[in-house]
Amino acid sequence: MGMLAETGSGQGGPPPTEFDDFHGGGGGDPEDRGAARRNSLTGIVVLMCASVMTFSAFLSAVIVRRGLGTDWRHVPLPQIFWWNTGVLLLSSVVLDAARRQLRHGGRVAFNWLWLGGTVLGFGFLVGQVIGWEQLVAEGFHIQGNISSAFFYILTWAHATHAIAGLAALVYVAIQAFRFQMGPAKRTAVTVSVVFWHFLDVLWLGLMTLFLAWF
Repeated sequence: MGMLAETGSGQGGPPPTEFDDFHGGGGGDPEDRGAARRNSLTGIVVLMCASVMTFSAFLSAVIVRRGLGTDWRHVPLPQIFWWNTGVLLLSSVVLDAARRQLRHGGRVAFNWLWLGGTVLGFGFLVGQVIGWEQLVAEGFHIQGNISSAFFYILTWAHATHAIAGLAALVYVAIQAFRFQMGPAKRTAVTVSVVFWHFLDVLWLGLMTLFLAWF
């Protein structure tokens, strides 16, 4: 009885719970976690470099094709794309605020901020679809002109990246609301935020290109 009382009164205590996992418990060897984190960050950097090369190839094609003839037609930028830009940037701000909350132990705040940033990300994609529909209604089809074809290809390529980023955001959100945010999951948070910021930069570059050459 004395041993039981001692265990229950503080020396042994209750076993770790999922909440402990959320705050970083049960993560295994710190060296293994550090190596896994470095590998994940290296992987996302390689992915972003590949994306930059892909869009650079598209940009080179635009430059060459635009200078080859006089059939380059002006493509009006849908007004909703300006709203989409604001929504995308706001989603990054909210996601980064969520990441900081997690770092300081604000579990509940992280959950809701991350969910909010994810919803804003979906809002960006919905806005893109509306913008494409507006262009089609105005007679700008992918097969109609080379400039509109490039416009769709570039925005679709970015949307594909955004869908991949949203898949990561949704995964983290599910784990967060299940209280399973251990060290490995926290790496997923960092990688997801870094990639989402990259999408911001990529989209701002595309908007600049559209205003200058389309």
